[in-house]
Amino acid sequence: MATGGESEGKKRRINADEDEEMPEASAAAAPRPLPAPPSAAHEQFSPELLRLYYDRLFPVVQMCRWLSYGTQNEEAAGANLLHKRELSFTTGDDVYIRYLSYEEPAAFKKDLLSKLPHKIDIGAIFSAAPRDHKKFKLFEPHQREFIIDIDLTDYDFLDVDVKRLETCDRCWPLMALASRVLTAALREDFGFEQLLWVYSGRRGIHCWVCDPRARKMSNEVRSAVADYLGPQLNAATGRLKVSIPMHPFLRSAYDNELLPFFREKILASEASGGFGMLDVPARQAKLLDMFGDEELKEEFLDLWARKDEPGLKRWQGLTGKVETKFKKHVSTIVEIVFTYTYPRLDVNVSKGMNHLLKSPWCVHPKTGRVCVPVEPEQASTFDPSSVPTLRTCADQLDAAGRAKEGETRPDISRTQLAQYEAAFDNFLKRCESAQRQERARAKTSSLDF
Repeated sequence: MATGGESEGKKRRINADEDEEMPEASAAAAPRPLPAPPSAAHEQFSPELLRLYYDRLFPVVQMCRWLSYGTQNEEAAGANLLHKRELSFTTGDDVYIRYLSYEEPAAFKKDLLSKLPHKIDIGAIFSAAPRDHKKFKLFEPHQREFIIDIDLTDYDFLDVDVKRLETCDRCWPLMALASRVLTAALREDFGFEQLLWVYSGRRGIHCWVCDPRARKMSNEVRSAVADYLGPQLNAATGRLKVSIPMHPFLRSAYDNELLPFFREKILASEASGGFGMLDVPARQAKLLDMFGDEELKEEFLDLWARKDEPGLKRWQGLTGKVETKFKKHVSTIVEIVFTYTYPRLDVNVSKGMNHLLKSPWCVHPKTGRVCVPVEPEQASTFDPSSVPTLRTCADQLDAAGRAKEGETRPDISRTQLAQYEAAFDNFLKRCESAQRQERARAKTSSLDF
């Protein structure tokens, strides 16, 4: 099963119940060549730093609270969700280990330290413990958060190198916009409240919808929700397809978020923090191609080549001419705005209950950054470049020194990760409160019956 998030290349795959030993170097092996000098990314990420992180900073207790939704202490084995939750690890030598599951946080932490996964993926809550899946004829997912995966590589209009970290950081406003638009839809149109947004560590953002109702949705319902949230791309025109008159959700998103963002960011110059989509001929041609009208394209390419104007001024001239001379393309203006601004969901990740997605709190090996929670209300001011890396966390621990004897303050509170852990803990409290309310309602219903 593929996992959501950034592509990882080919991996050697094993299942947790195969008990395969990790390869060790042979004593008789020829000496390896000296390694190249470390790059900036390597300075932020290494096996030693990762071990320190899993040992002293990774919030394993809070993660198990989340993965089990407060059922860890349930006396009935069937009510405890933690040991039925699937996790997978991808190790540093690209071994992909599926069907991992744990009874309690200590076992999870022990495996983290022994395997040192470079990536952790989270799957569904199954009918039985995933590590024992071969013992059961019927092994199927029972619950799974509704998940959303958004990555800059799907924004094909971007004339930037998304492999460069500074470029990804500059494009963060698109991720912030996505979180605002989709949060409004999930809350207002579907009534979901427990939304966990997580920075992917490099060039994307993930959302975990954790309400009990969302976790129990069938694949058919998940598909319907994903299709509702994501207008389809018309391959022939290169535009997102939007029906006029617009659905109320799309109309609200267009008026309140997309059109203002298009004017203030997409059309603004790069020097002013925008994307400069009408500032250079190649980008101009790409936008004009979406009209599918050579006469219109040639007229405006010639005009913009002769007249130096800001992007917004050029857009206003274009839309004014369309509304008078090229009236058949009026609806295309709306679709172009959507194409450049609306969140690009990987709908296949959202539609399947059995799809895995990268875990919060794991570390991106190419940046060293921790995948931290992001409050949607604060997404616009979130700065990816300020996210703690393994190196900065290690330096902060060194500067703070070891906890004094008898001191119960956790190590994570001595680092910049403390603020993100606090936000995660508040989220968990809301989830657990919702879980208790759900149980109370179920109990009342059974009594009434």
